[in-house]
Amino acid sequence: MQKPFFICTLWCLSLSGCDLFENSKVAVEQQYLAQHQELQRAVEGIRQQGLNTFSASAEKGSVAACVAKQLEMDPMGSLIAVEGALQDSANLADLINTIENLTEQEVNLESIPNLLRQGVDTLSYLRTLLSTYELQDLQQQAHELLLDGQTQSQNIGEHLRGLVEQCN
Repeated sequence: MQKPFFICTLWCLSLSGCDLFENSKVAVEQQYLAQHQELQRAVEGIRQQGLNTFSASAEKGSVAACVAKQLEMDPMGSLIAVEGALQDSANLADLINTIENLTEQEVNLESIPNLLRQGVDTLSYLRTLLSTYELQDLQQQAHELLLDGQTQSQNIGEHLRGLVEQCN
């Protein structure tokens, strides 16, 4: 009985302890957004209100509406909600492969070490995506992105910046 408790405690501490240190991706992202004021307002609005709500309230023809539209059209667009995602160098194809390999099984003690090896950022991205999509829909969209081939050489930050910079 102590072993499962210990493993769950370790897992929770490792996830919550990551916020104790300043995240350099967040700082670099803030610098990037400071140089692009309209994109900054759009990204901050999306993070505060959620993509769907922000999209509905954005003024048509504005940069904010364009950003929301670009992100809504892309299955990975909801990752914008994760702070630092615009500067993340994690390989998008690896994240998509992780999504494709997910099963409908619940997280159990045996799967926790594998999830921890993938990293806290990956878990955060998966949580964000799964709050937006059903697992089967997300797996299908991930499969289509892999077949498209554009994600093979991109990282998450490049992908998201490419989406939002189309509106700048």
